[in-house]
Amino acid sequence: MHLVSGMVFEHTYCRTCLRCCRNTEMILLRCDLERIEGLGYRCDDFAELRDSFIRLRNVDGRCIFLDESSGSCRIYDARPLGCRIYPLIYDEDTGIRFDSECPLASYWMFNCSELVKGINELMYFLRRLEIEYGYKVNWSLFYSSKKRLLRSCTNSEPQTS
Repeated sequence: MHLVSGMVFEHTYCRTCLRCCRNTEMILLRCDLERIEGLGYRCDDFAELRDSFIRLRNVDGRCIFLDESSGSCRIYDARPLGCRIYPLIYDEDTGIRFDSECPLASYWMFNCSELVKGINELMYFLRRLEIEYGYKVNWSLFYSSKKRLLRSCTNSEPQTS
């Protein structure tokens, strides 16, 4: 079973913002399903087939695992790979990018080592989508967008005037 080595894109703000937990479209891999079921949850309770993918279920516009009273994820340490690498996403038109919905998206451009780790995990995720769902990745677009992102990455904070 594949698990991200260490955490990718971890920031204390992420545990309070929760924007990514609302109206989630998160696709689940087989390893995600097995890991979550291993916690005692039934697949039918947390997942649903939508648009040809098994996805996290939303209840009242939020991820089923979001505990609104505590503002935390009930399965944080076992959350799906897509959640672990968010806000890095693969867009079929533009390739790899940071989701503009995330308030910290631009912040991550200043941590090249996290970006590289995230891209590697995204590549694994996309390969699993091809195997498990028959999804077709435009690898040429993936690699050109990877190159573009890494070229623009910098390990220093922007200068303020």
